[in-house]
Amino acid sequence: MPSHDTAHSIAIVGAGFTGSILAAHLLRKAEEPTRIHLIERAGTLGTGLAYSTDSAAHLLNVRAYNMSAYPDDPRHFLRWLWAKDLGGDVPPSGHAFVSRRLYGEYIQDVLREAQAEAPAHVTLDTVRAEVVDAALDGAAGSGVRLRLANGDSLAVDRAVLCVGHFPPSPPRIAAPEVFASERYIGDPWNREAIAAIDPDAPVLILGTGLTMVDVVLSLENQGHRGPILALSRRGLLPTTHLETRPFKSFVHPQTMPGTVLDVLIALKADVRRAREEGLDWRAAFDSLRPFHPLIWKHLPLEERQRFLRHARPYWEVHRHRMAPEVAARIEALRENGRLTVRAGRLQALALTPEGVEATVRARGAEDALWTRTVGAIVNATGTECDFGRIRHPLMRALLQQGLARPDPLRLGLDVTEEGALIGEGGAVTDRLFALGPVSRAPFWEMTAVPELRSQCADAALALVRRNVRKRLSA
Repeated sequence: MPSHDTAHSIAIVGAGFTGSILAAHLLRKAEEPTRIHLIERAGTLGTGLAYSTDSAAHLLNVRAYNMSAYPDDPRHFLRWLWAKDLGGDVPPSGHAFVSRRLYGEYIQDVLREAQAEAPAHVTLDTVRAEVVDAALDGAAGSGVRLRLANGDSLAVDRAVLCVGHFPPSPPRIAAPEVFASERYIGDPWNREAIAAIDPDAPVLILGTGLTMVDVVLSLENQGHRGPILALSRRGLLPTTHLETRPFKSFVHPQTMPGTVLDVLIALKADVRRAREEGLDWRAAFDSLRPFHPLIWKHLPLEERQRFLRHARPYWEVHRHRMAPEVAARIEALRENGRLTVRAGRLQALALTPEGVEATVRARGAEDALWTRTVGAIVNATGTECDFGRIRHPLMRALLQQGLARPDPLRLGLDVTEEGALIGEGGAVTDRLFALGPVSRAPFWEMTAVPELRSQCADAALALVRRNVRKRLSA
């Protein structure tokens, strides 16, 4: 095991967007000798799950103007596009939706540039490995010991988990034979499995959100000819992005809504006011976005539960929208009958010689059951957030040791607003942190670039300050 040197050492577990941008901010802000270990099990840095796609059809669902890696430099991504002559039709307003593959290249450049411009007292080591265990090393303030899958270990002062998203869990029905078969694809981002689907086979996609949209576009791009059925409990599709103008939200920090109903009433009033000004609902909805964490913070636990039970599906199809080009393709597929979207609840799955027979109970009709035999099923119900169901070795190790726990609403890990892990009994550690989607519990929104980049910038500054305080107290 390597020994500590005089530099403050920080391990970042995961080098997708969150881990790479955190590393870039640390490289820019560290004023004391600092060694950063960026650990990633995949072969590439910066792309993660979202931006590792090789399909040009997979577009960002946020306009280019909002995709800068730096919250204090909102046009950074636009300048990068234009400097590399990659902007194409991106206007000065930045209202355009470029490919996610291209955005992954941008994040890689951001990290390379930050490393090249870092002062001599800050170093970045990249490690290709999987972290399978973590333990607090000795007394308080002594550091963290990470164990890697290859048997090596790494001792650092602090570790930050930027592990991103986890694939959805199987549906809660008894169908082990189906789930173990090649006809069931449990990871919708498994490109090889999607590519292996018979071009003429009927396909059932579980879920009707943006992940479903990605799967449909992947199938279309590889020449799929069979019918595609997308199923969710409510049959809701994401809405479409349109260009909007700034609009003043109803939110005032001194008079925060205390219930979900209060939020929805005020938001509907904003929508009416926006329409009177010649705008549509998107302007009102987008004006609320900077206040999401503040609203969430002021909602009691029972109101947060009420939101998740009743309002969440409708909120998300308005909040997480499709690029106009993508929406047009989806609508064309629906119009020509290639894609069908249905509302219902999956009741049973059974293997047959022809494929998988799915039995569905139609929404709003308790006795209305219908069946469909398909050649493949793709689970696109969204990422798994309940850490009680996630089997990742590092997550399991942290939970078993009591160093981490799921948050009460099963949105991710229980963390403070600064990202410090909250363990068994409510103990807060000052050595283990979690950022990105796994840390959404205190905020509700922590999956898109505008929120993630601010979280990374704030976390880097906090980590740097912790280092200074530690040196002064030594």
